[in-house]
Amino acid sequence: MSVSGPESQPGSTNLYNQILVESQRQRRLLSVHWELTYRCNEKCTHCYLDVFDPNAQVPGELTTAECFRIIDEMAALGVLNLTLSGGEILVRRDFFQIAEYARSKQFLLRLFTNGILITPAVADRLAALHPYAVEVSLYSATPQVHDKITQRKRSWELTTRALRLLHERGVRTIAKTPLMRENVGEVDAIEALAKELGAQFRFDITITPKDSGGLAPLQHRLTYDDLVQLFRTHIDPALWIDRKVGDETRTCGITLNALAIDPYGNVYPCLQTRSNAGNLRDQPLQGIWRSSSVWQQLGHLTLGELPVCRTCELRTLCVRCHGLALAEDGDLRAPATVNCREALARRQALIDRGDLPADYPIPAHLADMAQAARAADLDAREPAAFIPLSAITTASRDAVIVHSET
Repeated sequence: MSVSGPESQPGSTNLYNQILVESQRQRRLLSVHWELTYRCNEKCTHCYLDVFDPNAQVPGELTTAECFRIIDEMAALGVLNLTLSGGEILVRRDFFQIAEYARSKQFLLRLFTNGILITPAVADRLAALHPYAVEVSLYSATPQVHDKITQRKRSWELTTRALRLLHERGVRTIAKTPLMRENVGEVDAIEALAKELGAQFRFDITITPKDSGGLAPLQHRLTYDDLVQLFRTHIDPALWIDRKVGDETRTCGITLNALAIDPYGNVYPCLQTRSNAGNLRDQPLQGIWRSSSVWQQLGHLTLGELPVCRTCELRTLCVRCHGLALAEDGDLRAPATVNCREALARRQALIDRGDLPADYPIPAHLADMAQAARAADLDAREPAAFIPLSAITTASRDAVIVHSET
């Protein structure tokens, strides 16, 4: 997610956006995000995964043959976009077999990597895949900060080398940076470095808990003051102030045209909403996509279905995540506290810029949060107020959904 504005704007004349809208209307599976492995050669401090060592023997990972079968099933369903991520995709020894087979099926490939294993020979093979983009995680304009975040010596050197090698071969690259307390002050410097390396630049303000429920990543989240300062200089007011939001608005496209697959064949609505829709070892992808009860449970989450959010005065300034609402606040239909905090910060930044009046309303349910923010007391969530994902069983998730619908 970028802080500049919502990711998609309904009604855009962009042809691809029109395809997205039509695929959502027809509920046609268009995009798959596939985590090939949870093994990684970095140990990033903010990572939402509990990663394994790169050479670990991890029982249960999908085999090469199983990956080929799943690719065939995706092709049969008409999937267009395939993102391959990890962990680190290149620690799988069969990565190129999988990626080359996917390319032979004419998928538009996006590859996520830290770049450490990209040598000239590897860069040649990646270029031969003709990917839509290779997205490389870049955490700082300086080796010291980057390597401290990755907990891997020389990672900055190897990552920037990878971006150069790919650019030299004509590969479209994107340097992406999760913004944290450690690096938010150098966002412009990182962007300049990305440009020097021939890459586009994108940053993300979302730091989430671990999927296992661990809270350690939250200490890296931007403070409220960080957010306000960032938004003052990196925001397009028109995208927010003129944004049209009504009861039929979806805060994301969950269940409509995309899904996620983990290294063990489990299927989820998205990476953040880990409600298991089925396993590809037990069912074909077509059966899961068409008949899993998860899609029915999550498929009608318009703004009108969110009791608090639908009347919130800051709804045009908010990009709400259902998964975060469930993981951090325990209810898919409740406000996602971290997104509320971001909306308050956008409000303040737009007031400071003169784009909103000083008396722009603060919703009643956020009054305490706003007061705490003004008191500089909202730097991090209190662990006691956080519900770990691991504590929410399938039964309790279903109970939350049923309770919210009654």
